[in-house]
Amino acid sequence: MIGKHYIQQGTLQEALVLIVDDEPINAMVVADLLSNLYQTKVVHSGEEALAFCRQQTPDLILLDVMMPGISGLETCRAIKNNQSLQHIPVIFITSVKSQNDENKCWEAGGVDFVNKPVNGITLLNRVKAHLTLKMQSDFLRRMSFTDGLTGLYNRHLLEEVLTKSILQSKRTQSPLSLFMLDIDWFKLFNDSYGHLSGDQCLIAVSKVLKEVLHRPVDMSFRYGGEEFLCLLPDTDSLGAQHIAKTILQKVADLNIPHESSPYGIVSLSIGIYSSTVHNECFKANEVIRSADKALYLAKQKGRNQFVC
Repeated sequence: MIGKHYIQQGTLQEALVLIVDDEPINAMVVADLLSNLYQTKVVHSGEEALAFCRQQTPDLILLDVMMPGISGLETCRAIKNNQSLQHIPVIFITSVKSQNDENKCWEAGGVDFVNKPVNGITLLNRVKAHLTLKMQSDFLRRMSFTDGLTGLYNRHLLEEVLTKSILQSKRTQSPLSLFMLDIDWFKLFNDSYGHLSGDQCLIAVSKVLKEVLHRPVDMSFRYGGEEFLCLLPDTDSLGAQHIAKTILQKVADLNIPHESSPYGIVSLSIGIYSSTVHNECFKANEVIRSADKALYLAKQKGRNQFVC
C-alpha cells in the first residue's frame, strides 16, 4: 500500500523489528530481549518473511541464515532486489564461523551479524545502532521529498508514488482519483498583498488539504507555484466530488481577502480525474494530463469550482 507512511519518520520505540527463525525457541528468546524496546513480529520461514514484508514494511529484519525452504541468504537477496524493501537493514543471526560464509552474508546484502548463541547486550546495541542509522536515513529521504514552505510532498516523489498507486489500482480493480488544484488569480494576489502574504496563503491552503485528506493512503503534493496535486487511491468519482466540495468550502471558510478576485476572497479551481477502467493506457502522465484538462475547464467556467 502506498501512503503517507511511505516517508514518514517515527521514533525508535515505534520501530518494527521482524524476527525470522525456524526454531521457535530461538525466535522467542530474541523477541523477549527486544519487546520492551520495539515492536516485534516473529515468523518462522523465508517465505513467511517475504509475505509479511509485502503487507507491512519492517524497520529492521533479524534473519537466521540456515532455514529449510528459502534460506536466509535467498530471503535477504529477494528483499534487496525489491525496490520498495531494499532500504530495510538485515542483520543475520548465524552460527557460521568461516570467512567464506560471512562473505556470502555480506554479498547477500546484510549489514551486520549476531552470532549464536545470542549475546543479549550485543544484540540490543547492534539493533539500536542500525535502527538509528535507518531513522536518520529516512529523515533525509523525507526532507528530500518535502516542500520546504508548505510541508506537503514535492513533485520529485510524485511520479514514483503515482505509478505504484496505478499498479495497485489495476491489480485490485479499485478506483483511483487525482486532483489538480490551482489558487485562483494568485499572481494578482501577490501583486496586491506581496509575496510574504502569498506564502502565508499557500501555507493556509496546504493546511486545508492536510486536514481534509486524512486517510493514510491519501497524499497531497505542491506541484509548482500555486498548483497542488492530491492523490486519492480507492476513491471513485462520487467520493472525489464530495472531497472537492469540502476543500472548496474550507478554503472559502478561511475568508482570506483577495480584492482582485470577483469573489472577494481566495478560492480554488479543481480538476478531477477519476477512473475505474484499467487498461494498458492507464499511465501516470496521462492521469496528470487528464486532471490538468479538467482544471483548465474549471477555470474556463469561472473558477471557484471543480470539474470532473
